[in-house]
Amino acid sequence: MFRRFLRVVAVGVLLAAVAVVAPAAAATAGAAAPTRIMALGDSITGSPGCWRALLWKHLQDTGHTNIDFVGTLPAPGCGFSYDGENEGHGGFLATGIVRDNQLPGWLSATRPDIVLMHLGTNDVWNNIPATTILDAYTTLLSQMRASNPATKLVVAKIIPMNPSGCSACGQRVVDLNNAIPGWAQAHSTAASPITVVDQWTGFDTATDTSDGVHPNSTTGIQKMEARWYPALVAALPGDGPTPAAGLHVDGTRIVEGNGATFVMRGVNHAYVWYPSQNSSFANIKSFGANTVRVVLGSGQRWGPTSAAEVSNIISLCKQNRLICVLEAHDTTGYGEQSGAATLDQAASYWISVASALKGQENYVVINLGNEPFGNNQQVSATWASATSNAVARLRAAGLQHLLMADAPMWGQDWQNIMRDGAASVLSADPLHNTVFSIHMYGVYDTAAEINAYFDAFQTAGLPLVVGEFGSMHTDGNPDEDTIMAQAQARGLGYIGWSWSGNSSDVAYLDMTNGFDPASLTPWGERFLNGPNGVKQTSKEATVYGGGSGEDTQPPSTPDTPTVSAVTSTSVKLTWTASTDNVGVTGYDILRAPGASGGTFSPVGSSATTTFTDTGLSASTTYRYQVRAHDAAGNSSGSSGTATATTSAGGGTGTCKVTYSASNWGGGNGFTANVTITNTGTSTVNGWTLAFSYAAGQQITMPGWGATYTQSGGNVTATNLTWNGTLAPNASTGIGFNGTFSGSNPAPSSFSLNGSTCTTA
Repeated sequence: MFRRFLRVVAVGVLLAAVAVVAPAAAATAGAAAPTRIMALGDSITGSPGCWRALLWKHLQDTGHTNIDFVGTLPAPGCGFSYDGENEGHGGFLATGIVRDNQLPGWLSATRPDIVLMHLGTNDVWNNIPATTILDAYTTLLSQMRASNPATKLVVAKIIPMNPSGCSACGQRVVDLNNAIPGWAQAHSTAASPITVVDQWTGFDTATDTSDGVHPNSTTGIQKMEARWYPALVAALPGDGPTPAAGLHVDGTRIVEGNGATFVMRGVNHAYVWYPSQNSSFANIKSFGANTVRVVLGSGQRWGPTSAAEVSNIISLCKQNRLICVLEAHDTTGYGEQSGAATLDQAASYWISVASALKGQENYVVINLGNEPFGNNQQVSATWASATSNAVARLRAAGLQHLLMADAPMWGQDWQNIMRDGAASVLSADPLHNTVFSIHMYGVYDTAAEINAYFDAFQTAGLPLVVGEFGSMHTDGNPDEDTIMAQAQARGLGYIGWSWSGNSSDVAYLDMTNGFDPASLTPWGERFLNGPNGVKQTSKEATVYGGGSGEDTQPPSTPDTPTVSAVTSTSVKLTWTASTDNVGVTGYDILRAPGASGGTFSPVGSSATTTFTDTGLSASTTYRYQVRAHDAAGNSSGSSGTATATTSAGGGTGTCKVTYSASNWGGGNGFTANVTITNTGTSTVNGWTLAFSYAAGQQITMPGWGATYTQSGGNVTATNLTWNGTLAPNASTGIGFNGTFSGSNPAPSSFSLNGSTCTTA
């Protein structure tokens, strides 16, 4: 008997009124029939599932009106009229729906064209393995295709959960979500494609749920809607607004009007302060750059740069075969910098020069506002809404260009406001044509920080460029080598700051001395001529005749993966990055059973060069291979084969953990120190320590001695390169600062690589 089920919960004000359901638009004679959309899931989808109401309204507001949400369940009240029929059955399991053969009847009654599936939470709660849940997914998919061979399935990585009484549920969700992309790739077909939507990343059980499981009526349902919207729009027939031909986003890529991938390799040029330095465009091009980011003034602090000047700048870009990123600089540091412009004022500026911009969509990117918020946290928290409003104003004014949105916190997003809010901004763009720009200076002084930020966007399927960076800065020493190498490996654009003319306190950011291309500074030499630099990696836009417009070259084959952190249920794989003429966008991980024989099948994917395969059987041998792929769909050959045998499992006492915490900050801050000792007889090669806080304590990142993650109360700490090997009786110390409210009890237990540790 299954022990736990999702509850139907009461939520906030948005749900207070019972709504009259808005009927779907009827197809008129000769018109295309509405696209039928089924939302399939449990109470997260159906009780009341008001993310569906927000999704329906968003579709209506952006011109996608020829739709019909279908299901055998009626629409719950969400405060306004909407088309809310659904198949969100409270308490249901994916495995239970299959066991009771319930889906065929629902399909027969509703005949969906598209299915949005967020399913598996109850299975996880009942400790059903990820492999069994995916088997149920496969059966459900077969039933969908039997009903409609052209079914489009949009399947979610489910939101995190942290219910009382199930401390293991958080990790079980991670295990299921890690396996979903590989399952989707293995089962997707051209006739019946599968799209994965990441509902997990950036969703916090503490702030986005009402009970640790169900999305709350404010941020929770808003985040879910924002993730569903772009994937659903992409699956719809062309019934809504169509972007102008020109530069646009396609998943994580920027592409040209002909579909060719475009990767920015450019230089920032301070036009507004040096309007006579027009030879800089040709000089920047002479080093092979394909992009120039041009500093303009919107009139609050500098300029305004007139429409006539903008037209001339665009002409200079086109004469020199450069893509022109135009940015309004007056917004820099708003909320902290006196006199800085708002994004709304920047939007007014762009609309005022629209006559110079329209018709230039193949050549021009509009960068809404440079570093639009300073370090004022309260003001920076409005970044998503302010950016969305600016985007909406430009679209309403008929500007259909690729838009670029800078991060808050002086462009460095050190509180991850843009990282967590980018999906909502992209979904608010009716043309779905916005790329996000991070400025990497002193905050990004380690490879781990750079890779973590890049990983977050690529995992979420969001487009990103590095709009500014340098080799040093007053706030720290950025790791420019990693920025450039990782941008090249991942196919991300970058634009270095800046050609010349910086003030004396940051003159080290000049690439040339006095705008002279024959007199490069050390930074200019590194950026333009060094490894992974502009001259080595830049490819001219095809609109100017560069390239063929089609990428047919596959990435290089990855090296044989290295096995580490083997437990009774998991294996960690690491490999050397592949290279590609445009950029590697990810890796597919293949697994075969046993030491020989058997077939290699996809088990997951990764945007980075590591992957942890979970949900394995104890004392079992597996073989692994890795393939790289690029944005054009080219795949490398398979790597060499790595073999791993999981441990016997179930053991305790092979590790010891000593934990101590001292409180400070008036009673709401603490410092924790943890010592990990290998008390076993074998060397530990790579480790992950797991524990849980029961009183709502939160770690303040980044900590020391390990890389930390936290979801709800569940914490993991993974070794760094220098302390990953623990010989028998060897110890290592790690620690972190944190916050709490009320009491601050120590974790009750710790596990190392899945094995329970003794505590001292």
